[in-house]
Amino acid sequence: MRKKFTVLIGAAVMLAMLAGCSKKADAPAADAQSSAQESAQSAEQTDAAPSPEESGEETAEPLTDDWKWERKVTLVCPWGVGGGADGTLRPIQPVLQDILGVPVEIVNVEGAGGANGIDFTCKQPADGYTYVLATQSHIMLDLQKILPVDLRTELQPVAKLVHSINILASSRKGMEGKYTNFTEFVEYAKNHPQELSCAMLSATGADSVSLKQTLAGGLGCDITEVEQYVKIVNYSGGSEQSSAIVGGHVNIMITGADEIMGLIESGDIVPLISMSENRMSILPELECTGELGIDSYVGTWRGILCRTGTPEAAVRAMAAALEEAWNSDEYQNFLETACYLDRPGYAESGEFRALMDEEYVTFEDYLIGAGLLN
Repeated sequence: MRKKFTVLIGAAVMLAMLAGCSKKADAPAADAQSSAQESAQSAEQTDAAPSPEESGEETAEPLTDDWKWERKVTLVCPWGVGGGADGTLRPIQPVLQDILGVPVEIVNVEGAGGANGIDFTCKQPADGYTYVLATQSHIMLDLQKILPVDLRTELQPVAKLVHSINILASSRKGMEGKYTNFTEFVEYAKNHPQELSCAMLSATGADSVSLKQTLAGGLGCDITEVEQYVKIVNYSGGSEQSSAIVGGHVNIMITGADEIMGLIESGDIVPLISMSENRMSILPELECTGELGIDSYVGTWRGILCRTGTPEAAVRAMAAALEEAWNSDEYQNFLETACYLDRPGYAESGEFRALMDEEYVTFEDYLIGAGLLN
């Protein structure tokens, strides 16, 4: 209505000025009056036109076709080569590259329990060409204010790829003459406090939760007392950790079965227990925490995040490409071999976000109970 009012006032002023001119200006004045009336009518029609929302019409959502990949895409892995995180990305990289039609590079930025990779990602432009693999460990780091950024505001979920089942596995050298299974391991630990050791990649991550829940359940102690019986040794990369356990430098490790299947098959490493409600399809003879009444089922999920503010068309295009790659024969074969199909794996961004929000609550409760968070 303001537009209509302004047009009418302008027309009136114009007519008043023309009225003081000679009679020779009468014709132009008449034309101006007619033009002003037409403008006012046009303004009225414009004001009366309903918006898409008022008319009930849906506004068009940007399609993935709106985004064209023009250069290399970077997938940041916050852990070193050879670990489970890296192993999740390697099989999907060539498939994704074919789908996108541009090179896809995996960049390993390890250190600080996964925090360095997040820091690196957040220093890159939010232009649709940099993505990062995340796990629950980043939620743990965020809750403890160890991350250099606020995970929930600085990054957004694109898609979840896998949700694994962790296992405790032992060095064959380290178990000789001491134990042959999980029950015997915890009994030995009770009788020989801090003689046995356990390797892990992130003492402040989800692996720590899973490990301490499992050992506390077996030892019959509180999670805050686990390290009175078993020493925890941290490693920065999966290859280093595997070498240490094969050499007998540590007794057990928490890991995904897919990461060490070759070492299990060679006999260098012996699985002790899976942290799951039911036995694993790939290791049906391995007992699980569910059988022993131990409430320890936290398995590592791994998903793709990008910086908040990344063009929505790019996020949609990447999500669609990841889903297509995930459903490819090549990646499905990897998932089956690595026993990633025992739990629901792929999840779109909304479902992924809901899972993350839920686990923020779960891990906050754990950290408070462990005395690590007020």
